[in-house]
Amino acid sequence: MKPIQPLVDLQAIDLAIGGQPILRQVSLKVYPKEIVAMVGESGSGKSITALSLLGLLPKNTQLQAAKMDFDGKDLRRCTPKDWQQLRGRSIGMIFQEPQSSLNPSMRCGTQLLEVLQHHQSLSKATQIATVYAALKEVQLEQVERIFKSYPHELSGGQKQRIMIAMALLCKPQLLIADEPTTALDVTVQKEIIALLQQLQKRHGMSILFISHDLALVRQLADRVVVLYQGQVVEENTAVELFEHPQHPYTKGLLFARPSAKVRWKTLPTLEDYQKGAYRPEIVSTKMREKKQQVLYQQTPLLTVKGLVKHYDRKRLLRPLQRFTAIEQMDFSLYPGETLGLVGESGCGKSTLAKALIFLDPPSLGEIRYLGKRIHNPTTNELKQLRRDIQFIFQDPFAALHPLKSIGNAIVEVLEVHRIKKTYEQLDYAHQLLEQVGLSGDFFERYPHELSGGQRQRVVIARALATAPKILICDESVAALDISVQAQVLNLLNRLKKELGLSYLFISHDLSVVKYMSDRVMVMEQGKLVELQEADALYAHPKHPYTQKLIDAIPQLS
Repeated sequence: MKPIQPLVDLQAIDLAIGGQPILRQVSLKVYPKEIVAMVGESGSGKSITALSLLGLLPKNTQLQAAKMDFDGKDLRRCTPKDWQQLRGRSIGMIFQEPQSSLNPSMRCGTQLLEVLQHHQSLSKATQIATVYAALKEVQLEQVERIFKSYPHELSGGQKQRIMIAMALLCKPQLLIADEPTTALDVTVQKEIIALLQQLQKRHGMSILFISHDLALVRQLADRVVVLYQGQVVEENTAVELFEHPQHPYTKGLLFARPSAKVRWKTLPTLEDYQKGAYRPEIVSTKMREKKQQVLYQQTPLLTVKGLVKHYDRKRLLRPLQRFTAIEQMDFSLYPGETLGLVGESGCGKSTLAKALIFLDPPSLGEIRYLGKRIHNPTTNELKQLRRDIQFIFQDPFAALHPLKSIGNAIVEVLEVHRIKKTYEQLDYAHQLLEQVGLSGDFFERYPHELSGGQRQRVVIARALATAPKILICDESVAALDISVQAQVLNLLNRLKKELGLSYLFISHDLSVVKYMSDRVMVMEQGKLVELQEADALYAHPKHPYTQKLIDAIPQLS
């Protein structure tokens, strides 16, 4: 019997960019109708390996390979015309962030039609019918509205489905999915993974799935390839790799994920595992009860009653349209507490966070901070409020000015809020960097010279510059790899204890929220549907929507 030939066959790839080695002797095979996952931390070489299959490497790339075949074709000999034929027609790709992958100035339907026009000669009516069928296949409703919509008019899940439809329009043999669910809510993530599985079986295609979420990889992949510092350190079937990992790096990745069953005092990091230094200390139910008894005997730091946020849309010769983003929110945040906030995209989480510091003032309701009601605050009152309540955002790269050094980004905050005398500000900025685990060497560096975890530490240092009492963490670890995420979460917990901080912790990763939080609020369509102690909420959810969110959490075992 003739052996099955691989669809993708990469052997002994060495790749450097600007003389800097990125891949070292990387080999990868993907067989027909197979789902292969590549896992590893940022900078391990996952995305650059995928881009080599599409001929999208930077100009200053030096590439050597014993073999680079796709469906029997030698990719090393591809002309620009050959690459144009391969991209879209034979190999489709879904990128991590659909908002930046779609053209904001073009309707979604026009962007889908462009793909067909480039690869196929069809009549306009057939093209439109093909696009409608593709949108229906990825389970988008109201396809006519979607076709005419601009990207900003759609949710994150809808945009990602459009990217999947675009990648599948020409029925490719291979679909490359590069972190396609990282920015999505847990329920939407579950839907996208199920959709990819259905489409893979229906079209008989192969999938190369790139992710740092090991639980997702376990659900989806047939085989897993683990990359570390540009090298393949382990490869096995998904079942074998997760049940019996061989390489210390793989074991460390599995070790660093927050457990839904056991509450640890500190999360293990990859470095802890590799050094053999981690000794898990479990936080018992009694310890939590004792801590919370003290916590909730205090006077609340922040109290919200009857908060409402609505948006009015006035249109010429048409009646006023009102959209309610937040409806009658009531909650309190206590000194030293971490209050979790979960819910799907569009439920009002970020709107609530902005309303608390009057970046987007509430329409109705009462906000009390330190016992004082904040109503129509003056400029000075707002400035003080925003000193005391600081934000840590999801994307640290977007939160930092690319042309300002790390030191200047922190000193700027000190100057605006007149914190410390001018000659003391440089020393204070260095102290802040050291407080978040960064040496003084980082002061003169720029954001692009730092890793994702280092940039997030800088954003935390900048938020601490004003000596705040409350930090609002808005998806602050969503884009980070598992072990880097563990480092940042441990840092946040250490700073909370040392500085007496309180957190409003917003995330779509329910495992992380459970680990971090004392209590958890659940929002659905602008309403607070449940508020419970974190462990109790996970063990005994009262609202069906909370149960739906918990059921959607991907499990490693």
